[in-house]
Amino acid sequence: MVLEGGGSAGRKTFALVLLCSASFVAVLDLTIVAIALPSVRRELGFSGGDAQWVLTGYALSFGGLLLLMGRVGDLYGRRRLFMAGLAVFGGASLLGGLAWAPWVLVGARLLQGVGGAALVPASLALVAATFAEGEERNRAIGVYGAMAGVGFVSGMVLGGVVTEFLGWRWVLFVNVPVALAVLALAPVAIQESKDDAAPRTMDLAGAATATLGLASLIYAVSEAPKNGWASPATLGTAGLGAVLLGLFVAAERRASAPLVPLPILRRRAVAVPNAAVVLKSMIGAAQLYVLTLYFQDALGRTPLEAGLLFIPMTVASVVASPVAGRLTTRLGAGRTAAWGFGISGAGLVLVASRMAHEDALPAVLLGMAVAEAGFVTASVPLTIAATEGVGDDEQGLASGVLSTTTELGNALGWAVVAAVITAATAASGANALLGGLRWGLWSAIAFAVLALTLVVVFMRPGSRETARSSANVTEP
Repeated sequence: MVLEGGGSAGRKTFALVLLCSASFVAVLDLTIVAIALPSVRRELGFSGGDAQWVLTGYALSFGGLLLLMGRVGDLYGRRRLFMAGLAVFGGASLLGGLAWAPWVLVGARLLQGVGGAALVPASLALVAATFAEGEERNRAIGVYGAMAGVGFVSGMVLGGVVTEFLGWRWVLFVNVPVALAVLALAPVAIQESKDDAAPRTMDLAGAATATLGLASLIYAVSEAPKNGWASPATLGTAGLGAVLLGLFVAAERRASAPLVPLPILRRRAVAVPNAAVVLKSMIGAAQLYVLTLYFQDALGRTPLEAGLLFIPMTVASVVASPVAGRLTTRLGAGRTAAWGFGISGAGLVLVASRMAHEDALPAVLLGMAVAEAGFVTASVPLTIAATEGVGDDEQGLASGVLSTTTELGNALGWAVVAAVITAATAASGANALLGGLRWGLWSAIAFAVLALTLVVVFMRPGSRETARSSANVTEP
């Protein structure tokens, strides 16, 4: 096991840059391809709604494998898993960019999801293993959180720019040089980290039921707006996911070396931050969905123009993330997250209240920047709390659980807000679209209120990460 916080400051900073770069492109791919989808559909000749599988395929393999990959990193080496995942991700990006038929692109996106599921939890676990717990780690996770947040929002910006000037294939090709550069430098800058005491046996029953159960659940939620919440397809896949996850729990109770030791999930220090992360991700997905429709459908902007309008959110994310790391050190995770959800809700209220007015764009841009700053201010302390609620030998597992709850929250956020907008639009009359979008934002505000209540009531001020962080602060 690599000693926590070992290595020179320069080497650790370089390692952080590499880990953040890889995580950035993996998260970027959740949104950048969505902007290019119309061009993809036209050039490759997708029929009907089949083009949606370009997005769904990535989401299924990515979300379904996060939990498994997090534990694999603990057992067999987090750097090893990180590099293997990045190699798969880069190779799949090249294949997707060269795709000559729809099935080739969908297959490449499935492989990209596999690579992303390996490198994202491994990279977060490596950040935790590289930096000493307390102020140093909080700042590092603040930077890491900034890159992940920027990647998610930048997909909206870069998707339009790259598709407009270079063509849709370059939204995939852009990942290849990043992957090659990080693969070349990672062995020098990043030390190996794993749980040397754990038995090198894989719980196959747990791995299969967890992966298939999560994939079924994510598919059901993602496709619910199209299929209908009460449709046989939605109920059938959701029911299958619930059964498989029930079998997963039963398998873990019997396993001598379980994939996920169930007592970990019952710890308050793990359960509460991850529950808040689900709500936090629902907020982020909902606001991006609403704003995309507002810019393109309500204001009539092109994909390129709409992408550029997301720049204020990107800037807000970059500025807020390091500040959130320092606030977590001084105030603790719970209080910082509460402030974040409060700020996020305030920004969303501003957007919702001004959206239907003429010349509302400046107020909308200001509100979305405020909301994104609050979103990131909540995200950083929740990431710190969720990964510090376990021992160093379980960092990969904790990162996998965190990444899984994030992906599940994204899927729920998109599905719920889409259903709300559809229902409100049908009943809104002349200004149907704007009325539906406002109701979509009010649903995101409701998620923020629930998350604020959760962290205030259930995240203890005297938590482990707060106490240890405070001990490392040098007051001016």
